[in-house]
This record gives sequence, C-alpha cells and structure tokens, in this order.
Amino acid sequence: MTKPETFHFFAASFCTWANTNDTRDLPALIDLMNAEGYSYNLFMVPVHHAVPYEINFYQPQVEGTIHIGTFEPKKKRARKSTLVKVSTK
Repeated sequence: MTKPETFHFFAASFCTWANTNDTRDLPALIDLMNAEGYSYNLFMVPVHHAVPYEINFYQPQVEGTIHIGTFEPKKKRARKSTLVKVSTK
C-alpha cells in the first residue's frame, strides 16, 4: 500500500461525510459513521486529505479512487415517528 501521505479514506452516508486526517484514523472514522446509525460507503482516495477535490453524489471525484464497500451499522439509528394523530370529532 502507498504511504499515508498519499491517500486517505472518505466515508459518506446520505446525511454526513467525513474522512481520515491527522487526528482521525480509519478505526475512528468507522466508529463515527457507525455511531450515526445509517448505511455508508467507504472509499480510499489516492491523494492527501488536504488536497481539495469535488464530491458528487456522495463520491470523491478523484481518478483512482477505490470504493471499498457499503457498510450497515450493527445498531440502527432509532427512528422517530412522524405520524400525527388526527382527531375525527
């Protein structure tokens, strides 16, 4: 594998994205995404985390990016009901 200075990991769900950096390693990134409770995609991006790039449809737009997989957290996020009881009187 290449040196850490030349790549980073990027994860995205439908509401959050995050990446590895100088203070967040891969296990911390996975913990963060799992704690959110939604399925997410994980990518290896072949540039340093500080290099700017576009993100389209939750995916890094960098040549050579590898989609590692789609992951489902073991513990799902609790869903709040949006139904409202309507009086029929």
